[in-house]
Amino acid sequence: MKKTNSTIKTVQFGDVHPEGWIKQQMEYDLKDGFVGHLDELVPDLILEDDIYGKDRLTKKVKSKDVGAVNSEGDWNVQFLWWNSETQSNWWDGYIRNALLTGDKEAIAKVVKYVNEKLATQDSDGYIGVYADDLRYDHNTENGELWAQASLFRGLLAYYEATDDQKVLVAVVKAVDVTMQAYPIGKSTPFKTVKPFAGVGHGLTFTDVCDQLFDITGEQKYLDFAKFLLDDYNLHQMAEEDILLKNLADKNYKFKGHGVHTYEHLRSLTLVAYTSDDPKYKEGLQHYLEKLKDVVSVSGGPIGDEWIFGRHADADSTGYEYCSLQELLDSYAVLNKFDHNSAWGDKIEWLLFNAAQGARHPHHSSIAYCKSDNSYSMCGHINDHECKESKENRFKYSPVHKDIAVCCAPNAGRIYPYFIQNMWQTDGNTLFLDLYGPSIFTSIVNGKKVKVQQVTNYPASDQVELKVAGNTAFDLALRVPQWAERFEVNGKEFSANNRGYVIIPSGVDKSSITIKMGFSPEIHQESQGKYISYGPLLFALPLEGTAEDVKVWKGDFKDQKYAYTQDEKATYKLVSNASIKVNQEEGSNPFESVALEVEFKNDKGEKVSEMMKPLGATVLRKSVF
Repeated sequence: MKKTNSTIKTVQFGDVHPEGWIKQQMEYDLKDGFVGHLDELVPDLILEDDIYGKDRLTKKVKSKDVGAVNSEGDWNVQFLWWNSETQSNWWDGYIRNALLTGDKEAIAKVVKYVNEKLATQDSDGYIGVYADDLRYDHNTENGELWAQASLFRGLLAYYEATDDQKVLVAVVKAVDVTMQAYPIGKSTPFKTVKPFAGVGHGLTFTDVCDQLFDITGEQKYLDFAKFLLDDYNLHQMAEEDILLKNLADKNYKFKGHGVHTYEHLRSLTLVAYTSDDPKYKEGLQHYLEKLKDVVSVSGGPIGDEWIFGRHADADSTGYEYCSLQELLDSYAVLNKFDHNSAWGDKIEWLLFNAAQGARHPHHSSIAYCKSDNSYSMCGHINDHECKESKENRFKYSPVHKDIAVCCAPNAGRIYPYFIQNMWQTDGNTLFLDLYGPSIFTSIVNGKKVKVQQVTNYPASDQVELKVAGNTAFDLALRVPQWAERFEVNGKEFSANNRGYVIIPSGVDKSSITIKMGFSPEIHQESQGKYISYGPLLFALPLEGTAEDVKVWKGDFKDQKYAYTQDEKATYKLVSNASIKVNQEEGSNPFESVALEVEFKNDKGEKVSEMMKPLGATVLRKSVF
């Protein structure tokens, strides 16, 4: 079990395994989908460039194929870290999917990869993408900390699930080398000219510090995380939404690259809760206030690609899949330190709506960028015609090589990260933070306990818990905001001030049935009206004309969808509309529930239409 500076303890990766529809989806992604085959689709980026080994970056390298970017120049030598992100984020997701699903062939591939990466470690402990002539000596854009962070996150997950000590020893040694190269108070890792994406991403090295502190309990990792954030705030950065001076400015609106803005929230949260410096806690509160403006109805934050000071809008702003993964992970860190049911609500809502709604429901592909109201997917947000364009973010692809191979790797990470954060512990109390079919194994008072969630949540409001082994523990159940009547074994309970119901140790827990009482609800917010049922946002599916724009190997393909003047796009939602819930048999929760809803067409006539969860749609209208 991990340790934190608070009494709440996060569980190690591998303590929770998926079941039911989540496992089925992950198995599909791994065996037949892009999660398991991205290396075959872009071998030049993932397999052929041994960027952590024999192909480390050096001043002698003037250019490199990194997908959509291939430029030359002296400063670009330090920019060519890009494949490290593609490789390491994809492997992070692949490692986690393989271990969680138990796929033996994939696990063998993971073991080979881990051993190969450990073999790149220099005698002094360095693991990274730079040769001696560039290492820790960057005067401009670079991916030093970022390449290490993205690699070490996956290696540490592997260690937690397997207890392979040689992996932990290697990562600790490598991180020690980096901390020695950037001594606290005596170096400036973020002082560069032309800082760009890699330098900004480097702040996520705090993720590794957080993981290592949880594993080892050594304070030096938290000290280094604070040092990195301190130093980041001393310089003029390309990505400046996280700078304390901007967070404190009431008139400042987020404007940076969305992915950076949302991943940096983890760095700020970690330091705010593990240091005695009050300015970071204040900065975090300012950040969360600003965040409200950029989060769409579906939970997806503006990230197409830059925020540009905009307010989220269902028609005109979109969210990048990378931004979805980064914000979900940041919510999980917030939940770790500020344990409150509201963070679980945000995690589930984002995953089951924005993230699931950016997956193609019938093909193995994702949208690089997606919007809540999606009238077309022709490359640019809601273009009516699909024509030749350099802007191709709004389309479906298993790769998105013409833009950047970043979103597809991150799409493989999001469900494993969700699963790891389903439970937390506090002494004799087990906290069920997130709902979904799964099995959690833990040790309470020296005795093993296993809790299985049997459910079709989020389509169903019922969760059955089957407990095996030790039952002498307090069970804390998160009460979601959409639970109208929270019942445990037929008895209604009210949540405490943190949003949980506590079932004490003396109560029989061999079989527990939770019923939450979902009902359809019409919401009115500044962005418009929308309809929810439990943790699902519903949309009116729209017709579109599909066009295959690139065929990869096998069944993988890039697709665009042209707007077809579907009259349903003009429908108005009746304020007091009648809504009927239709539940169908099936293991896919996004296909097994629909709402029959009353609308008005452009003639003012009342019409009934079937609405589906975002995860069952391609083109859609969800905000009216």
